[in-house]
Amino acid sequence: MSDELSFGAYPMVDEGQATGRVAGVFADLLSTGMPFVPSLFKSLALCPPYLVLAHDQVRSVLPGPASAEAAQHLARGVRDAVEPPRDPEVREHLARFVEPSSQMLLASAGLLEALEGGLTAPAARDRRLPVRPVRPQGHLPATDESPDRELYGRIRAGLGTPVVNSAWRSLSAAGHLRAAWSALEPQLATALPVADQLQGRARAAARALPWGSAASPQALAAHGVEDAAPGMRSVLRTYLLTLSRLLVLTACAAQD
Repeated sequence: MSDELSFGAYPMVDEGQATGRVAGVFADLLSTGMPFVPSLFKSLALCPPYLVLAHDQVRSVLPGPASAEAAQHLARGVRDAVEPPRDPEVREHLARFVEPSSQMLLASAGLLEALEGGLTAPAARDRRLPVRPVRPQGHLPATDESPDRELYGRIRAGLGTPVVNSAWRSLSAAGHLRAAWSALEPQLATALPVADQLQGRARAAARALPWGSAASPQALAAHGVEDAAPGMRSVLRTYLLTLSRLLVLTACAAQD
């Protein structure tokens, strides 16, 4: 693997470290209006050939009307699971991550379904995207650069995940993380069972989407990366769990 890695609690390729095919995928993601590359894709970039196949699958349906409707339905279904923070600025910041969290939850569910043979779409292709500068609109400090490192540990422990999502890093950069987590942490006993049920609903919703391609075992074998399947399956299961829990905690902040 030629790309350098940024290791925090969970290995990822950061935007500034992306080269080759990884840089091509990251630049394409940012061209859709995303302010920064989602953590999901940064972790999938540990295997650049799989990242390209996964991106081919995801870009075939996300963003789009079918996925937008499915994502909104998932978010609405958990909106009342917890009480939002009282601070309006914290609520507003949390609300920014409802749509991207639900979209990435569908993406991780769909990719996992593809790896486990649950989709019938054609095999994803190894697209050769042009390598362009990777320029996110904002900068999120790495976990080891943040003054909230200790709090990140509590978040990982509370959510049972090694991933510190972009939502938490963005809240930290804005100075809202402590207020947000102090309001949400006491509600984890209620939130986590709801999130665990959400995982199954996300997988069912993903199976119903009109994927144009699938990063299936056949696609991986065709491009010589079948050995990556177990590792990528583990990454996707981690994100399915993490994103379902993140969505339950952010959806409460969404306004009708």
